[in-house]
Amino acid sequence: MTLLPLALGCGSGNNLAQVTGTVTYEGKPIEEGKIIFEVPGQRSAFGVIENGKILNVSTFEQGDGAPIGEASVAINAFKPPAKPQKDAPTSASAPGGPSGMVITERALPARYANPATSGLTCSIQAGENELTFDLTK
Repeated sequence: MTLLPLALGCGSGNNLAQVTGTVTYEGKPIEEGKIIFEVPGQRSAFGVIENGKILNVSTFEQGDGAPIGEASVAINAFKPPAKPQKDAPTSASAPGGPSGMVITERALPARYANPATSGLTCSIQAGENELTFDLTK
């Protein structure tokens, strides 16, 4: 029973704010990816990137937003897997690994995948937040 108040204290409450925006790399929208917002002392928020737009940022429940505060940000995106060639080998000895294995290539420099190395930050305020991230090599 003593854990109940602690669990209630960790709820989404009003310390979350809605986050939308855009993400580009070298001036082009990121087709598909993930974004992470880390505010010190708070639970991380995760969102998706589709056609350059930040969508569905969630901390506790789908679409509930990100914690208010100064956030370090990570963005991860991969190039769409190449379509297999009609005559491509399918054995485990084939380049790329076992049959059916999909190998993906990063669409962004690896530094952007970690909030500690990305160099990306933002201030999340109460209410609506429209963010823009223009990434470069």
